Amino acid sequence: MTKRDELVAQIAELVEAGRALQDCLGRNEKAITDLADRVQRGESILEAFGAMDGVMRRHRELPETLEEFESARHQTRLALFDLALDQGATASELARRLGISRQLASRLAGSARDRSAPAS
Repeated sequence: MTKRDELVAQIAELVEAGRALQDCLGRNEKAITDLADRVQRGESILEAFGAMDGVMRRHRELPETLEEFESARHQTRLALFDLALDQGATASELARRLGISRQLASRLAGSARDRSAPAS
């Protein structure tokens, strides 16, 4: 797989992770809105949780989905840096274009180089 193909594949994974995050955020919004409505009507927290059919027990879904999105974003950045550096871009140029610090760009460039270096 070429570096260009890898970047395109990583972008597709990032888009899918973004969709999963949007879906998760929608479910989270519905759950907390339902909880607020129940509390507003005078239900106790435990009654509200009980009536919500276990929705609040899935409290790990959002952090896990956020972590998956952030991982996909990081892998996309590494693939982007790997290809861009191969094409002659510098970490400073990439930092300016992406609106990130030069320090972060330098770390990403180093990680991208390490990732693409042949195993010895």
